[in-house]
Amino acid sequence: MRPTPHLQPYPRSAMPQKPSQPKKTLSFTTKLGYGLGNLSVMTAKQAPKQLSLPIYNIALGVNPGIIGTLLALGRVWDAFTDPLVGHWSDKLVSRWGRRKPFIAIGSFLTALFFAAIWMFPRGLTPAQYVGYYAVSSALFYLALGAFSVPWYAMGYELAESYDERTKLMAFPAIFGPVGQIVVGWLYWFTQRSFFADTIEGVRYTGIGAGVIMLFFGMMPVLLVKERSIPTATTKVPAQAKKRTSFFAGVKAAVKNKPFRKLTIAFTLIICGTSLVGGLGLYVFVYCLHGGNKNAGSLLMGTHTTIWLVSSMLMTPLVTKLSLKFGKKEIFVAALVWSVFRMILLWFLLTPSYPWLALINSALSGVDNAAIFMLCHAMIADVCDFDELENGTRREGLFGALYGWFFKTGIALAFAVSGYMLVLAGFDSKLGGAQTESTLLLMKICYCGIPALMFIAAIAVFASYPLSRRMADNIREQLKTRALSQNTTT
Repeated sequence: MRPTPHLQPYPRSAMPQKPSQPKKTLSFTTKLGYGLGNLSVMTAKQAPKQLSLPIYNIALGVNPGIIGTLLALGRVWDAFTDPLVGHWSDKLVSRWGRRKPFIAIGSFLTALFFAAIWMFPRGLTPAQYVGYYAVSSALFYLALGAFSVPWYAMGYELAESYDERTKLMAFPAIFGPVGQIVVGWLYWFTQRSFFADTIEGVRYTGIGAGVIMLFFGMMPVLLVKERSIPTATTKVPAQAKKRTSFFAGVKAAVKNKPFRKLTIAFTLIICGTSLVGGLGLYVFVYCLHGGNKNAGSLLMGTHTTIWLVSSMLMTPLVTKLSLKFGKKEIFVAALVWSVFRMILLWFLLTPSYPWLALINSALSGVDNAAIFMLCHAMIADVCDFDELENGTRREGLFGALYGWFFKTGIALAFAVSGYMLVLAGFDSKLGGAQTESTLLLMKICYCGIPALMFIAAIAVFASYPLSRRMADNIREQLKTRALSQNTTT
């Protein structure tokens, strides 16, 4: 096969005569403002997964399979609207920037519709509760896409160099877990005695979580100065055809090998965790505490807090290792660690000593910090690869398409997750008297499914082509192209 000329090692003789300008570093305020936005994003993404099954199944008696299906449909709806939002934010021209108007309006609507999910009237039939949840969650996920897609795109375009992108993504990797810690305690909070019942508790909890989403969602708007980027370059190599339409961008993304590898690997990872995400509370309540919801939710909250604090503490170390060895290498190492951790978890889930599960919580911070931070740092490199090929910047569209694939996977995972409880034989009316086979099947799913998905992700990602050297090479070619254009205009 004939090699693509502009992807060959960059010849020294073709280097620009003008010395390269020093790499720009982002201010602490910019990194902080962007990172705080992830506290809102992660709270909004994780809260429905944590609350929907316990509230609509345990408290209201709706079939868990139906709730899982509705969660799935919400993510499908989200996945199909996100690419359009990304494309529109790439094209937006306003005095406030391309991303900030979407982030400001989207964060407000996300907070509003999240609170609305839990404001259902009392005394409805299960079918009416299903209808209420379907409508309110659809509005919520539409608003979340309008907020989160431009926020991700803002981060992909802020930093210009390979390592500066890793440093930037360390901030959302630190603050995102704070939002997840909040989520981990939401159900526990609904069970407090100062509420009349769970329904009153979830209503106030939903309002409080919405306020958090709005407050931290506005931080990127207030503290970050968007990087000014033209929507398309004016001149590109003859072999690179410039296409800026929505469908041309989708086609370019599908043909982009680094994008495909990264997206498929992350989709497998997120599917593995999403399949058992809602199952965790059931394992802690019924497998480890015999149906005691207060004790189980306390363990779940503690588990979530520990693994997320561990993730925050591990982020600086993972960042340093990535700067030394490269993003791809540390990403693969984190996946191997994840497989080992899930095998260990099987032996830690014992009713005699339920708190042993917290050992796994502490160990999970390593892979959680690496996987989620490095994925987003690598998307920015993928966007450089696309610009070299096609002559246009489209972080919003690429970030949204990346989200489209893994959100579609999440949707399927949610649909299956609810029915896993049904197939395992779980019956909410039995309380702590679930059968031994039901408890065993829940444990097998909780440990085994993520391990298998992590192994599959390793197999896919092993051939990811964008090393540090190649990424730096692409950046130099883009700079040379820009200098050449400035000289001829």
